[in-house]
Amino acid sequence: MKSRFSTNLYAINLCIAVYIGLALNFVNLWRNTDSTPSDFAIMALSGITMSAAVYLLLSVCSLAGQITYKSIASLLLFCSAAASYYMIFFNVIIGYGVIVSVLTTDIDLSVESVGYKFALWLMATGILPIILLWKISITRPCFRQYPRLMRTLSSMTAGIVAYIVIAVSVHNIDSITKRQAEKQNTYTASPGGILAHTYLPTNWISALALYAWEKGYGNESLENRFDPAKHFTYNETTPLDDTLVVFIIGETTRADHMGILGYDRDTTPLLEKEKNLVILRGVSCDTATKLSLKCMFVRKNGTANNEQRTLREYNIFAVLHELGFKSQLFAMQSELWFYNSIRTDSYKFREILAAQSTSKHKRLDDMLLADELGKTLKKPPHGKRLIILHMKGSHYLYSERYPREFARYTPECKSIDDNCTHEQMVNAYDNSVLYIDTILARIIDEVRNRKAIVFFSSDHGESINENEHFHATPRRVAPPEQFRVPVMVWTSDAFLNSSPAHAEAFKNLQALQQRNAIVSHTSIFDTLLGCLGYQSPDGGIDERNDLCSKDYTGFPIKFPLAGAYTTSHFDRISQQSDAPPSIIR
Repeated sequence: MKSRFSTNLYAINLCIAVYIGLALNFVNLWRNTDSTPSDFAIMALSGITMSAAVYLLLSVCSLAGQITYKSIASLLLFCSAAASYYMIFFNVIIGYGVIVSVLTTDIDLSVESVGYKFALWLMATGILPIILLWKISITRPCFRQYPRLMRTLSSMTAGIVAYIVIAVSVHNIDSITKRQAEKQNTYTASPGGILAHTYLPTNWISALALYAWEKGYGNESLENRFDPAKHFTYNETTPLDDTLVVFIIGETTRADHMGILGYDRDTTPLLEKEKNLVILRGVSCDTATKLSLKCMFVRKNGTANNEQRTLREYNIFAVLHELGFKSQLFAMQSELWFYNSIRTDSYKFREILAAQSTSKHKRLDDMLLADELGKTLKKPPHGKRLIILHMKGSHYLYSERYPREFARYTPECKSIDDNCTHEQMVNAYDNSVLYIDTILARIIDEVRNRKAIVFFSSDHGESINENEHFHATPRRVAPPEQFRVPVMVWTSDAFLNSSPAHAEAFKNLQALQQRNAIVSHTSIFDTLLGCLGYQSPDGGIDERNDLCSKDYTGFPIKFPLAGAYTTSHFDRISQQSDAPPSIIR
């Protein structure tokens, strides 16, 4: 194609950068802005950041030559224009789920969204700029007049300037956001992460990169693990059609700070009203999130007994997927290695949810998980479903985990920089547990009228100003409070009434509760299968480790976990105190 006019590379880069970073993002930048000076500053800085990101990418691509440069720039323009249509007119958050749907042709958008309006939009905002780009002859300075060294240096210099602009803009956004969060005592995710998953073109680029990683390196790193679903036989002893399983992964919530488990404060008023609920004192398999996520969902000895907890097997969520459960995950954290290992059909992690909440001016906390659960249950698929919710829970800073109306216990520790007393720390922590009670009750309400079973357990406990640390102490020397976690099972009436086996399994759980049994994370794999009514004739389920089985033999508490719960704790169950409770040792 013969060029009709020529222009400077820097000018072309700048035009494309401003077009994608500001013009195509403008509606969403405005939509995510309240009428405050701080929000307008964030809006401007976000637009500058996205434009600089495009400029940086184009500067790097220009080193490869004019054809490669124009091809990549055309891809940027085309995909960004297509994505902007859904972002502007349907308020869609472009993320991993959307990319998976597009690349697997499982498109769930309405017919209108892919009709003539979309075609006209794409023609005007994507195709026409691409045609114009290919008609331009790029002259100075990268492709004709200078030797290779000068071309490389000039592009690198432009890229460095763009990178500096990005760094300064993100730093300022971070500063403004933190000041707002401190003023409102709320939690905020990484501004860079939110930007990357909210605006063009980084939202679809990061989602595409995540998809490629999962299909390539992510799957390859799992191929040598033992797969129980392929080595054992799992038979349904009762029909599981339209059965919904919800597993809630808590964060740092201690069993001995829950009123329903005997804590002096009434931190779980809503859970205590649930009739089909069993909640037990549990012992975590480790003291840090990454380590517990490895060991709490696999069979006994499913991880190596080393400090890294090297995984040897696929976990229970991957097995349920192989058994026909359609699975989804919604997370207020960003443990992508874990989310990619469980064979879930789709997931949204913290930055995606943060992008959604920003667009709707919602508070960024665990209640968003209940919102996502409610929305996804209104859509297909039906049949056997598994939904995993990964909470932020009671993670420090505790006061950021709950709205102000849940600040029942005061004074609180409100800042990481405060010189907080032990009482203030405990007060804030207990308020976070009170809010978790509300979230769990909301989740139960969402599934109450379905054939559903809900599980909940924290990943680990927490030291609250004890021994000068919080959690993640090496498990061999960790204090007992870092192992104290709740293990909860709730069932709907429809689930219990669907099979005598389900009713019998629940009675076995109630018997454990009545005798104040202490259970372990290592029971989760067998318990999920057992509570659902699966049997494995060739040893795929250890009934001695299944909490729903009459043959459950109990958890052998060994060093260093022997002190996780003490006699003094059980002595306190019936006691009431008006004074702030101390940490139970």
